[in-house]
Amino acid sequence: MDEGLYKHSFKTPERPLASLSVYNTGLQRCEPDCAWGPGVRDHYLIHYVIAGRGSYTLRGRTYALSAGDMFLAPPEERIAYRADAQEPWEYCWVGFHGLDARLLLEQTGFAPERPVLHFEERETPCALLLDIYHARGGRAFEAARMTGRLYAFLAWLMENAHTERPGARRPGEEHVRRACAFIANNFADAITVEDIARSVGVCRSRLHCVFQQAMEISPAQYLARFRIRQACRLLRETDLSVKAVAYSVGYEDPLYFSRRFREIMGCPPSRYAQQEASGAADAR
Repeated sequence: MDEGLYKHSFKTPERPLASLSVYNTGLQRCEPDCAWGPGVRDHYLIHYVIAGRGSYTLRGRTYALSAGDMFLAPPEERIAYRADAQEPWEYCWVGFHGLDARLLLEQTGFAPERPVLHFEERETPCALLLDIYHARGGRAFEAARMTGRLYAFLAWLMENAHTERPGARRPGEEHVRRACAFIANNFADAITVEDIARSVGVCRSRLHCVFQQAMEISPAQYLARFRIRQACRLLRETDLSVKAVAYSVGYEDPLYFSRRFREIMGCPPSRYAQQEASGAADAR
């Protein structure tokens, strides 16, 4: 790498893989005081500090970071990070999300009270993150290749987690995994929370409890958000009517679909489609 400032980054134009998908990846040598935030992301973001220093703020606490440190930024949480004024950092990163993201991260050393990890062995985490960047591309096979290398990186984190207990699992984790898989495979049908619980083999109240513990939302909220994410994809990538999109993601009442879409996305589906079409036209 050269000695000057640089930034190499890639953002995926689409996020086709529901289980785990890379949203962005890159590497950068920052200028002094280069900063991001305060703000929120809609996905998980992991940065690894290659050299230099900086700081990371999450939930009101600021962490001083240097080479060998890695920090996790959770989605929908207020964060900020800044390069040191005298010795600005150089780092690489990956942003990702999907049905498996949270459950995979729970098997690593990261935790709500531990968003920063330190590794004495510095070559491997950097190499694994750069592998993701080198696999970048917007085509389907490239998205699959990036996700494969993301799994390799997360597997290394699991293997090297300082607090990992082999075989340890949170209560109800398997129920949540199976429920998420059932939703991903059946969201287009008029399924209910009762159907999800029945597929997992637990009662509705038990499913609600383990979902809240693992995902911090209810099964009904997860199902609604999953359907709306799929609806967003259809509105971006097809010319289907709002009514057809509603039916395609499991809503039999288009008016109720529009109401739920507005609650989750902040605008009606028709406006979302117009904004996406306008943005795509501007990019051409």
